[in-house]
Amino acid sequence: MAQNQKVGFAFATNSKKNNSPSEKATLEIKTKGGYPVIDKLTFYLPQNLDIDKVLQDNPPQFNYGRDKLVYILNLIYALPARKKKSIENYNGFTPVSKTILGSTIKDYRDHINYLKEQGIVEEDNYIPDKKCGGLRFTHVYRQHLKPVEITSWTLIKNIVYLRKNYNSELTNDLIFLKKWFKDIDVDIKAGKKYLKRQWKEDFKSENSQNAILKYNSRLLPIEQLCTKENPLFFVDKTAGRLHTYITQLKSELRKFLKWKGKLLCSIDISNSQPFLLQSLLNHNVYEECKMKEKLERINPKLDTIMLGVLINSISKEEDVLLFKKIVSSGKFYEEFGKILKDNGEFEDISNDNLRKEVKNITFSTLFSNNKAISYSNYIRIFQAIFPNVYKVLKYVKKGQHNTLAIVLQSLEADLVLHKACKRIDMDKDHIPLFTLHDSIITTEENVEYVKSVLVHVMKENIGVKPNLKIERWE
Repeated sequence: MAQNQKVGFAFATNSKKNNSPSEKATLEIKTKGGYPVIDKLTFYLPQNLDIDKVLQDNPPQFNYGRDKLVYILNLIYALPARKKKSIENYNGFTPVSKTILGSTIKDYRDHINYLKEQGIVEEDNYIPDKKCGGLRFTHVYRQHLKPVEITSWTLIKNIVYLRKNYNSELTNDLIFLKKWFKDIDVDIKAGKKYLKRQWKEDFKSENSQNAILKYNSRLLPIEQLCTKENPLFFVDKTAGRLHTYITQLKSELRKFLKWKGKLLCSIDISNSQPFLLQSLLNHNVYEECKMKEKLERINPKLDTIMLGVLINSISKEEDVLLFKKIVSSGKFYEEFGKILKDNGEFEDISNDNLRKEVKNITFSTLFSNNKAISYSNYIRIFQAIFPNVYKVLKYVKKGQHNTLAIVLQSLEADLVLHKACKRIDMDKDHIPLFTLHDSIITTEENVEYVKSVLVHVMKENIGVKPNLKIERWE
């Protein structure tokens, strides 16, 4: 039975300081089983779907949960909202991991089967080692969304407190960043207006089911930022990145956010992935950034001792020094493009298109499987210009090609979240801070200070100053 106790919010304490009045205060919070009770959560279903009427007209022949059905249906648009690429590359069905779903709803199969029987959803097949089985709404329910509340404490507790797919220790370590979300102002009316215009354009250029998926999935993060109910805030287990509704937000919607009426600005590291790659091209930086430990956590089979030897042997090579020089300029893609033109590549292409080609070359080389060089001219071009840099990339990706992407993201999280943001919070805890992976977002009057801290942290750890870009969210 619930009881009233004086407790802090879950994961809401910050032991490093006690100078914030809001953190000193205790609140009367109803708890149950040791967890602060959340009375309701809001999910989103098609506006023409009345789940309560469906249940009344066709009662399920099993021990069902109305809120379980709502949660499963909500995932169809909520899951694509978490990854922008999955919205752009939507193939008709939303992949739903039944392992993860089963950890929240043990009898999920009965509930999915019921939804299929009622003609609400369709399901495609699971393909081992390739993709999860997917769900989508049947044609009649591919509509804009409306809010629907759930109140089942057991389900809410499973969703909010017992999820296993995030790093609770690191999430707790960054909880000082969560408090700023309560004062975000969202111009939801203007945001929806923009999304409806975009939906009309998508509807004309592609099939209607993709257009409505994009609209609904793009709408959810800004809706959730507006309601401020149970703000998304967790650090993933893979790379240690912090995920919030801001990281899910379509970039064009950022201008509809303010903090206490103040304009927000992002401070972004130019060509951040090539910049962070310098941690694998200099042995001192390799050790300073603890790359050996990070790599061993991601890929225990990688021989990090031999990698250290390789890094030491190539660090003074001409192509490595050239790579570092153009990265440090802050215009890596432009400078790389000039080198390519000087070498007879892309001579007849415009500068704008050349930059796109250079980004494709760089990202293909950094993140593709090593075997891709056999059919990718892009990767062969990179290898020809930066042969010793390529040796390191190839070595890191050997046997597990996503190792490089994950270790660079892990380093980014370490420097931006655990070093820069913590330093700012320790020194000036009145400054609002939000993050977008390699960017720190704050109000306009705090940009110069945040910039100075970010530059200092990067110089201290990578050895060179980064080039930073400022984007005003207006």
